[in-house]
Formats: sequence, C-alpha cells, structure tokens
Amino acid sequence: MQRGAVFIAVDLSHIIGKIASRGAKRQITKTMFHRFCHEAEYYPTLSRLPLHMRMKLDLIGVKISLKDWLSFSFAERTVLCHLPCASDEEKAVLTAYLDFLSQKYRGVPVQMTEIMDSALWEQSLVPEPVREKSAEAGVVTTNEWLGWPSHQRYALYKTAISKSQPEAFADVLDELRQKRKLATGT
Repeated sequence: MQRGAVFIAVDLSHIIGKIASRGAKRQITKTMFHRFCHEAEYYPTLSRLPLHMRMKLDLIGVKISLKDWLSFSFAERTVLCHLPCASDEEKAVLTAYLDFLSQKYRGVPVQMTEIMDSALWEQSLVPEPVREKSAEAGVVTTNEWLGWPSHQRYALYKTAISKSQPEAFADVLDELRQKRKLATGT
C-alpha cells in the first residue's frame, strides 16, 4: 500500500446493481473509456483488461491478474473501466475500490506495485521502444507523437514494451494513423 494514503472500504454493490440495471434499459451513447479496435471482441463481456484500464492500474501502482479481473462481476468491471483516474483523489478512490473488490473476492488486500511514471509516454520525444517497434511500419514521428492524446501514447508505449502481446503494437499504430488520416483528410 502507498504510504500516507488512506483507504476506505465502501460497499457499492447496491449502487452498481442499480446502474447496471438502468444501463440495460437504455443505451449509453457517450464513450466513457477509451477503446481500441484490436480489443473490440473483449468489450461486450470485458473478458480481458482493456488497455485504458491497464493505464489506470499502472498510474496507481496496482497489479491484478486476469483471474482477479474475471472474479469481479461484469458490473464491477464496467465501473472500474469508467472511473476517472486523473487527480490524486480519483486515484485514491480507484485504489480503494480495487482493494475493496480484492478483499471481497480474494480475501486479501490488492497487490501494490511500482507506479509507472507517465513521463514514459508524456514526453515530447518519441520513446525509444516506440521508435524501434515502429521501424517496420514507418517510424513514429515527433509530429505524430505530439498529435496523439495521452491514452493513445500510453497504448503505443505499453504495446511496444509488451512481451505477451507483441502483435498489438502494429494494430494500435495502424488504428491511430487511420484515425488521424480520417480526422485530417491526409
């Protein structure tokens, strides 16, 4: 656990149930978390940890396995994907909720790990792993890099260093370049 942080266990299951049942009655049209095409098959059931959720976990220093993730209900996984993680307070709430779920389903506190420094993908220079990995498809330029928002740069960085899904990098890069092409008409 982080030093100086206060974690409060709160049972939100009754609220989550209400939200989930309302969601079934009406379609939500606003995207609440960032999605990538190569993960599309997992979104209906959230049977895998989406890249955007992995970014949140890296930013708060929490490690959960796929088995842990799947032990949470679909409604709980959905809430986790939609919780914000920008401010220190939001990070503390997300960490506390993950700790609550870990205690609920595994009987142990959530596993903490080193917080990943967002400077790895927030810097103005294209990170070395991204440059190296993009060499085959055309090296990512500084202009491209700076034109992508943080969550997209994270996705490229994370997939560039991935040992378990090395093919995902090309998929993410192709998607980002296609989106940019559509947006700019070039």
